[in-house]
Amino acid sequence: MFDRNLKRFGTNTALIQNDIKVTYEELEKQISDFCELLDDQKRLVAFFIEPTIQNIIAYLGFLRKNYAVLMIDKNLNSDLKKSLLNEYKPNLIYENENLQEFNTQKLDIYKELSLLLPTSGSTGSSKYVRLTKKNLYANAESITGYLPITQNDTAVTSLPLHYSYGLSVLHTHLLKGAKIVLSDKSLMQREFWEEFDKHGVTNFNGVPYHYEMLYRLKFDFKKHPSIRFATQAGGKLNQKYVLHFARNAKESGVEFYVMYGQTEATARISYLPPHKTLEKPTSIGVAIPGGKIEFIDNELVYRGENVMLGYATSYKDLNKGDELKGVLRTGDLGYKDEEGYSYITGRAKRFIKMFGNRINLDECEHFLKSKYKDVYLVGIDNHITVFSLDDDKEALELLKKKYKFNPKALSFKKIDEFPSKSNGKIDYQKLIKIAYDE
Repeated sequence: MFDRNLKRFGTNTALIQNDIKVTYEELEKQISDFCELLDDQKRLVAFFIEPTIQNIIAYLGFLRKNYAVLMIDKNLNSDLKKSLLNEYKPNLIYENENLQEFNTQKLDIYKELSLLLPTSGSTGSSKYVRLTKKNLYANAESITGYLPITQNDTAVTSLPLHYSYGLSVLHTHLLKGAKIVLSDKSLMQREFWEEFDKHGVTNFNGVPYHYEMLYRLKFDFKKHPSIRFATQAGGKLNQKYVLHFARNAKESGVEFYVMYGQTEATARISYLPPHKTLEKPTSIGVAIPGGKIEFIDNELVYRGENVMLGYATSYKDLNKGDELKGVLRTGDLGYKDEEGYSYITGRAKRFIKMFGNRINLDECEHFLKSKYKDVYLVGIDNHITVFSLDDDKEALELLKKKYKFNPKALSFKKIDEFPSKSNGKIDYQKLIKIAYDE
């Protein structure tokens, strides 16, 4: 367990923020002290988490007291924040290292519900994944079953902590008694890498966007000799980049892990062993320890103790129990090769990954249609194209403002007629070909 009996790791450094260090013994005491401030009633707390020592203490304290934690991106605009608070009506809000009461009414919360994580990143959608401590512990144990994390390792917060991938890095390192450097710097900032080298960080974790940026910056693992291993998840990384970083890692004595997962599975579903990356650069690998992958009607179906209870869209769903019973239909299409390695060929539903965040294209399209009648949009990972019968280029600005998308990730195409299927429905596959194959 990563939130209990942390004193077993003694004087090992647990957290580092700037030049402040907290040992595992100190962390245990500070969590206990924080818990003294909380009552024993099951409560929902909206948590605008930041990479600070006090935030980690509070998060672990809430888990220990069996509160349900609703993770919210602190960078959401005020309207989206208000909307989420209105939908979920949390009893408490933790923001800027302050805990305040928000709703005094008792909520009906399922006894095993511990964490709610967003499914759609920066869109501010109210659709959340409901997770238990069992889910969190099981996934952390599975990940440390293949990643070589030890008490001597050091990670850095290169990913947001409200994001399942970023949170899993925290959980796994706490589980093993390793160090976590809490940084609010972007990897595009020189200060991030100065901090990285100063503390001898031993592993790097990034989404496709990160690796694409590092490629352009001519990143070389050899320039950071403390790195033992690196991981990539949060969407499909182009084969060109997978091969580049796999080769660079091999030359540098670094293990490079390509991984696949979904928030619905707490974080991780599969990994590609480093010795197979150059041979199978497009594969998502094999199931994590304790998990099982099979393809039913070409859809990847995952079984494991890390599968969520189900979804929530408001406080009314907080009392729901285990709806999936450990079986997750991922919505991703693919197959296994003769050696049992899995591959993803497409998505059954219209979701893409935008710089690590999962985006529901239907939700974005519905939003635009409230302003513009004749618009449809399609996308691939890290890019969206808006189609219109009119010259409605301002739709891009509206989309960018609403969802905080990078302008470079958006394109506009005027079209004379929308392609349709025989049943009259829009043919999105033809739009994708027009957008990205021409």
